[in-house]
Amino acid sequence: MTLSPQALFAGVGGVLAVAGLLLATFGLIGTQASTRARPQSRLERTLRGAVSRPDGTGPPTVWADHRSLLVGAVVLGLLVWLFTSWLMGGLLSAAAVLGLPWIVQPGRGSKAQIQRLEALEEWVRRLSDIHTAGVALEQAVASSLRSAPKTITPQLTRLTARLASGWRAQAAYWAFADELNDASADSVAALMITHVQDHGAGLSTALKGLAAQLAEEVLMRRKVEADREKPRTNMRWVGLFCLAVFALSMFSGSYVEPYSTATGQFLLVGLAAFFVIVMVWMRRMSVAKPAPRFLAPAATELDRTTEGVPS
Repeated sequence: MTLSPQALFAGVGGVLAVAGLLLATFGLIGTQASTRARPQSRLERTLRGAVSRPDGTGPPTVWADHRSLLVGAVVLGLLVWLFTSWLMGGLLSAAAVLGLPWIVQPGRGSKAQIQRLEALEEWVRRLSDIHTAGVALEQAVASSLRSAPKTITPQLTRLTARLASGWRAQAAYWAFADELNDASADSVAALMITHVQDHGAGLSTALKGLAAQLAEEVLMRRKVEADREKPRTNMRWVGLFCLAVFALSMFSGSYVEPYSTATGQFLLVGLAAFFVIVMVWMRRMSVAKPAPRFLAPAATELDRTTEGVPS
């Protein structure tokens, strides 16, 4: 089959459409972390979660973290399209490359959350030791930054900066909980917020007890992750096998000739959609649903910025 000018224009138009969607996504979520905590819509939180680093240690940097993957997807998509004259085949090949990490590492986000929780437990334990010496909570937080675990250092750095810049302590701790986005982290923030409100005694003892609870939570989550490793392995092999069959059949000549027609291309898209549905279904079985947070994000911009930052 020859590559007609119409097909060429259609391919360029498809590439431009994808580029436009990416630019629109970056325009919505930004490329750098905001210096102020603010309420986020559900769509914005979903997009940020999809493109942020899995361990949550930095702002969304899709191009920096996945440069090779994006380039490989574009190159493979163009090659498949040029050699087979299948525009849909090229687009699906590019999508398959972009989806490889999602298929190969289905439990990556859960494991990163456990590592972050383990680092939080270590930090809370150190914070209790520092506060025992009679240091105020805000000063103890600043002092603990020097020996903080690397996994949560960015969040602690922003927390310290907010406290030093004059934020209300409650708003700063609430923003810290929002960034960690975990029910167990809410317990830490809630304890700090309560202490700021009543300045009660025994904070060091409470922090040590909370650290022990976090350690038990880490052990429990690791056991759950071990139980879910088998369905994740099944998903990984099923996905790789289907992608291998798709790659081999694409260049098998007359066997896939019917897919060269318009009807065949639509059928190809339908099969790809069915494959994605199956992968999503298998992934849901292999990924534990996180416990709901009890510290909900602030309802309005005023609650987190105007009240949090002094006038």
